[in-house]
Amino acid sequence: MDNFWVALLFWIGLAAIIVGSFYFTRKMVKKKKALDERFIQNDHLARSYSWMGSLVVIFVTWFLSLFVFHSMVAFGLITAIYIGHMMSYVIGAVIANSRN
Repeated sequence: MDNFWVALLFWIGLAAIIVGSFYFTRKMVKKKKALDERFIQNDHLARSYSWMGSLVVIFVTWFLSLFVFHSMVAFGLITAIYIGHMMSYVIGAVIANSRN
């Protein structure tokens, strides 16, 4: 993407689609009253498995970037992703503990 404005509109549009699909799906599920205890428990369990899967993928790419490709730029970017990943976990844990 050579043109800055085209790239900017692409990323804004992509973000709008992702946020919109999440928001409207949640809104429809709440309207149908499908958020019972079983759904919430399954959702939390799925998020937990997804979290651990993401952590494994980050560690594998961390290893590949450092030992196979010898790229410190990639290692730094993956480290930033890992820090963001864990900070979002800390924020989520604080919010969950404050509610209980």
